[in-house]
Amino acid sequence: MFHYIKFYSELCFLKVAPQDAPASTNAYYISVFSYFIVGAIVISLNQTMLTGLFLSGVQTGLLMFLANLVLWIKKTPERYHQTMTALCATGAIIGLIALPIMSFLSTTGTTGVEADSLSFGFLVWLVLILWESWVIAHILKHSMDIPMIAGLAGSFVYMYLSFAITLRVLKVMSISIG
Repeated sequence: MFHYIKFYSELCFLKVAPQDAPASTNAYYISVFSYFIVGAIVISLNQTMLTGLFLSGVQTGLLMFLANLVLWIKKTPERYHQTMTALCATGAIIGLIALPIMSFLSTTGTTGVEADSLSFGFLVWLVLILWESWVIAHILKHSMDIPMIAGLAGSFVYMYLSFAITLRVLKVMSISIG
């Protein structure tokens, strides 16, 4: 287990390529579950735990769908498990790193994700988003054999869709609940 954590931590810092990971069905399931749980915990810092679980499920499903779609378009569906393992494992690790930072910022009331203020919280949040985007781009570059700039474009498209869908779901939930 330590071997996997070490490998995916190094992948977060772009020291290794995702295809160097040993293919493992167990690693796939553990990474998807970890991504889901860490996402739920991070979301629940500002939402209820039930909302966090639901939104994390939506985000995990979106990631699975988009990874499947782009690998199918690229005609490399055999890379799905390894790509998803890399995306979910690195996402969970970055989420764990973000958790204490975002927890601190949410308790101090300086989450700063409002676009009109460039607070410390906003800058930290932006660095975490850019780091995760760069890691996703690195994984996409290797899994789809594309240039890094195309991987970066793909990661930004995923991030945009993830945020847009999350905000839409939150809006619908607030209308139906409130």
